[in-house]
Order: sequence, then structure tokens, then C-alpha cells
Amino acid sequence: MARTSVTSNGMGREASPVDLLALHIGKLLRHPAYRRASIVSPLLLRHLPHGSGYDWNGEAALRERLRHAALDQASLDHLLRNVQAECQRLRQPTER
Repeated sequence: MARTSVTSNGMGREASPVDLLALHIGKLLRHPAYRRASIVSPLLLRHLPHGSGYDWNGEAALRERLRHAALDQASLDHLLRNVQAECQRLRQPTER
């Protein structure tokens, strides 16, 4: 069995930006506090699947959709930053 290095996100060193984006979107969709209506970025909303929940497993279809969208590097960076910001927002305690 050959050894391979894996980054902290569970992907190899050569993970594409689309793969990384799909991984983070999957984490967002599986978060118990995720609500599609609370997403701020219109670009992110356009590329988010409608399904969600703990058992969501549509990364392969999402990666394919993102690849066919032919997003430029600036759009991929924007999407990744917004997905990470949404995940961070969900981790913060709610205001009472």
C-alpha cells in the first residue's frame, strides 16, 4: 500500500479549487443550523444545491455542476470565502 499525503481537509495536495469548494459546500449543507434563506451571497445561492441535511451526499454531482459552470478564479475565490464565512457564522452562538 503506497503512502500519500493528505491535507487537513482530507484531500490530497493536488486538490482543485472546485474540489475544495464542493467539500466546503458539503460541510455547510450538513450543518444542523443551515438554512438556505439565510445565505447572503447571491452567487453562492446560485450554485448551492436545494437539498441539505446530515445525510446529504451529492458532492460528485455538485463538483460536476461547478466544473460545467466554468467559473473563473475570482468567482471560485469569492465562493470559497463566502462558504467559509457562512460556516463560521453558523458556529457562532445565536443572539438572544
